[in-house]
Amino acid sequence: MTLRLQPVNNDIKGRLALVTGSSGGIGSTVARALASEGCDIAIHYSSNKDKADNLAQELSKTYPSQLFVTVKADLSQRESTRSLVPNLLSQDAVSSKHHAVSILVANAGLGRRIRDVSDIREDDWDEMMEINSRSQFVVTKGCIEGMRKQGWGRVILVGSIAARGSGLNGCHYAASKGALSSMGQNLATLLAPEGITVNIVSPAMIGSTGMIPPPKSEYVVIPHLKTLQWLTLG
Repeated sequence: MTLRLQPVNNDIKGRLALVTGSSGGIGSTVARALASEGCDIAIHYSSNKDKADNLAQELSKTYPSQLFVTVKADLSQRESTRSLVPNLLSQDAVSSKHHAVSILVANAGLGRRIRDVSDIREDDWDEMMEINSRSQFVVTKGCIEGMRKQGWGRVILVGSIAARGSGLNGCHYAASKGALSSMGQNLATLLAPEGITVNIVSPAMIGSTGMIPPPKSEYVVIPHLKTLQWLTLG
C-alpha cells in the first residue's frame, strides 16, 4: 500500500481568525502576528473592553483593508461561552465577508498560583476546569462546524508546560491544561482527513501575562538538593 500526503494549503490571507483572550499579552501578540499575515481578526475579551477596542483601532490603522472586530464572552459562564461563535458570525461586518471562523487561537485561560493541594478548594478546581478546559472545548466545537463545511481549518490550543506536571501553579491548573492537551491530540488525529489541523502550544511563564512572581517572592526548599544553579537565558 502506498501512502500519499494530501496537498496542504497554508495560505491564511483573507481568512477570519478568532483569538480568545486577545486583550492579554499572548493574545494581543498573536492577533498582531496574524494581522500582519493578512488575516481578518476577531478580538475576544471577557471584561477588558478598552484594551480590545484599542487593539482593534491600532490594527485598523495599520491594516486599513482588513477587518478587525471585537466580541465579548465571559468564558466562566456557559451560556456566554456557547454564544461566542454565533454572536461573532452574526455581526454584519463579519457575515458580509465570512461564513466561518477559519483559524481559532484558543488562548483565553485562568491561572492562579495556589500550589499546596490543601489550599485548593473544590470551587477552585471547578472554576479552573470550566475556563481552561470546558470553555475551550465549547468554543473549538463551535468553530469546527464551519471549518468542516469549507474543508479547511486551523486550531491552535494554548496549553502550558504545567500539563506535564511542572510550573508554579497547583494541580488543578495542571489538570486543566493536561485535559486541553489531550483533547488537542485527539482532535488532531480525527480532523486531519477533513483538512483541519489542530496543534497545542505549551509555553512556560510569560512575563507580560502577570503570571511570574516578583523576584525572591517565593523559595522552595528541596531537602536533598544542595546546589541550585541559576542560568541567564537569551
